[in-house]
Amino acid sequence: MQSSRSLQSLVLLTVVALAAVECASRCCRANDLAALYGARISVPAKMRPEQAAAVDDLVVYLSRMTGEKFTTTEEDAAVGILLRRADSEGVPKQARALVAGKSRESFGIWPEGKSRLWIVSPGDLGLAHGVYAYLEAIGCRWYFPSEQWTIVPSRDDVRITQSITAQPAFRSRLFFGTGGFGGKLPLDPERTLEARWMDWQRRNRFGGEFRVSGHTGEAFNLAYRKQLEAHPEWRAMIDGERVPWSITAKFCAGNKEVVALYVEDRLKSYRRARELDPEGPRSWAVSVEPADGGGHCTAPESLALGSVSDRVFHVANEVARALRKEFPDGQVSLFAYNEHAAPPSVALEPNVYVQVIPYAFQRTGMSPDQLLDAWSRKVSRMGVYDYWSIPDWSHDLPTLDPLGFGPERLRGWHRRGVDSFLCESTFSSGAMGFAWYAGARLAWSPDTDVDALFEEFTSDCFGPAAPPMRRMLRRWSDGFYLNSHELALCYRDVDEAWRHAHDDPAIAARVADFGRYVEYLRRRFDYLQTRPGTDERRAAAQRLMHYLWSIYDSSMIHAFRHSQLLARDEKARGNAELGDAFDWRDAEAPGWSEIHKATDAEIRRLVSAGVKEIQPLDFTSRRFGGKLVRALPDAPLSRVPESETPRFWLNNTLNVDVLAQHDGDVFRPRIAVEKSVRLILTNAGGNTIRESQVETGEDWREQWSQLEFKLPKAGVYHLQINSQKRPFRFAPSGELPLSMPGWSNSQGAPTPRLYFYVPATTKKLAIYANYTAAGPPRFFDPQGVEVQPELADGGGLILLDVPQAMRGAVWSLDRAKCPLGPLTMLNAPASFAFSPETLLVPEEALNE
Repeated sequence: MQSSRSLQSLVLLTVVALAAVECASRCCRANDLAALYGARISVPAKMRPEQAAAVDDLVVYLSRMTGEKFTTTEEDAAVGILLRRADSEGVPKQARALVAGKSRESFGIWPEGKSRLWIVSPGDLGLAHGVYAYLEAIGCRWYFPSEQWTIVPSRDDVRITQSITAQPAFRSRLFFGTGGFGGKLPLDPERTLEARWMDWQRRNRFGGEFRVSGHTGEAFNLAYRKQLEAHPEWRAMIDGERVPWSITAKFCAGNKEVVALYVEDRLKSYRRARELDPEGPRSWAVSVEPADGGGHCTAPESLALGSVSDRVFHVANEVARALRKEFPDGQVSLFAYNEHAAPPSVALEPNVYVQVIPYAFQRTGMSPDQLLDAWSRKVSRMGVYDYWSIPDWSHDLPTLDPLGFGPERLRGWHRRGVDSFLCESTFSSGAMGFAWYAGARLAWSPDTDVDALFEEFTSDCFGPAAPPMRRMLRRWSDGFYLNSHELALCYRDVDEAWRHAHDDPAIAARVADFGRYVEYLRRRFDYLQTRPGTDERRAAAQRLMHYLWSIYDSSMIHAFRHSQLLARDEKARGNAELGDAFDWRDAEAPGWSEIHKATDAEIRRLVSAGVKEIQPLDFTSRRFGGKLVRALPDAPLSRVPESETPRFWLNNTLNVDVLAQHDGDVFRPRIAVEKSVRLILTNAGGNTIRESQVETGEDWREQWSQLEFKLPKAGVYHLQINSQKRPFRFAPSGELPLSMPGWSNSQGAPTPRLYFYVPATTKKLAIYANYTAAGPPRFFDPQGVEVQPELADGGGLILLDVPQAMRGAVWSLDRAKCPLGPLTMLNAPASFAFSPETLLVPEEALNE
């Protein structure tokens, strides 16, 4: 009996203990869930695709962070994360106040005590942005568009205590890679890489309230071909003849019938967009941009409208007026581009939105900044279309500076009132991944500290391997030139980073991706070292093509576009087989069976081989800053007789820095040009002092135009001659110190002697020169004795030993014809003058 009682007592105690444990577990569980907002997300019943995708991400990433399964509900929750439009019933006034009076993309994140978090916005797009801003606030990062470049920290508390609110500085923020993704590729039939890039852009808050479309003249020509062929008077007149129908032909802007047809076509297009998605970015405006290229009408009725810009914007105004009658908030959009880049003389309708293309394909004679300034005086708002490292030009080399150029350009646009940008770029994480990651943040907040962002990026992604990766990426930011010395340094940086990864698989995987990118740089370099049309070139092209597709999935290279360019270039040289073997439209093309995905282990072996096979040279690249000062401050200056004045030919923009040593100094160069060129003189603060145009006329090869610029205050001035690819001659007078920042010349005439400064610590001078068949320049030491350089990389890398006695002195060169790019000083100031006495150099170079 006693034993039975003891057993009952034991059972009772056990039950009590288990109940206590269960109670404690429930209590602990409740506390855990409180720190996770109850693992519940309350969402609107109807959501746009962008918002629905953001909610899916919110569920996924919060669940990964915490190990707790988050769920969504359409009901209000006493505990949870609540996503609501600001005008929804039940939104607290404190949350609503965060976005009051702000744009549709603005968002507010407001913690209501410790149990609820409100994410509110005036529009659905803003709610999606708010979701990602909240995830960023608790540690998520999407650095590159792949899983291994996504940072998802572990957390047992996802609450925030401070409210957050933001709206973008640019109402539309878009970029795309030239050539796109190619659709369903043999190696990617599900288009997964494209989806990853689109997800990455959404998570980094690209997009915007609106998206403007490009050329529409081609679609109009196709849709109304019969009518255009039946009415020759509708088609553009060139040289007195109506042009035949073609997909890119222009219509006659002075013909009221065809303009009316175009107006109705644009109205139909806008109606369709509004019916499909009234609040969508594509419903904001309808494009009225003509077909690409030139060929604008010169019929009398068109010429009566004025300049090409006047004619194009006349049509835009016609559409804008008709659109506004039916849709008071409707907009029309077009580019300021090519022959219609300049502002028109006619007033623009208030609903005409202009996207300026100032940095290429414009023949206004104005500098990019001047063209933007001219448009800012014409319209109250505008967008910009720009080219950031497109593969067709830069071949996915890391040539765009993400720490300097990118931030400066975006901030400059913001200061000028630009409210949208569309950049043609590349889908290459290696070339532009961090640049666009930083660009996304600058597009919302132009004062973002990009250096701090870079430090966070390298710390998050590389941990103990960050120092060598920072070193490599900062070196690229300072100026990248593809040569064997740079490749040797890159291989060593990646190899060192790998050794510091300490067997962390996530860090090692990211280092491996940059190993893939560096190996691409080598394959590109090896290809360029071969002579076109030779068996060596064909073999190098084959190796490069194989490699591009073997790393396709990494996103480090825009492989699809490069395969197109490589196949095109090889076909032009008789090697059509390469493109046939890798025909991206044919899954049965023989090349695809040869491709296998490059593994991390294979990449590590290639990096190790690169370290052994390519040795760095005996120099260190350097950049020099500080104000411009005379290299030889005590040397006397005097006006050079006209017969002895150095003169040269150019057909590209020339930049000259001039030092006024006294108030009122006069700069008197001469120029000779057949057709008009624009000259712009600015002071050290960038303010325009004088603007003029010069045209010497038909006798420009024998005659000169004398220029005279009065420099009001002592200091440095900058003269820019915008030639718009028109050849011209230039001759400085020699009476004031000057320098040219960099040197580029594609004309056949020999250039005059150019003088440059070699710093006192430079033991071996290094110069990069893409001169092709023109041959290397000649070099002369400070005594004028010719010095034979050492040529590496087929001559593209030029090295000169600098004896101790000749350091900290002025050297010279001539015959500097560099048609494919500027002559680049790798460890000396990039400043050239026409005499030692006039040479200006950055002060930092003299203080060694």
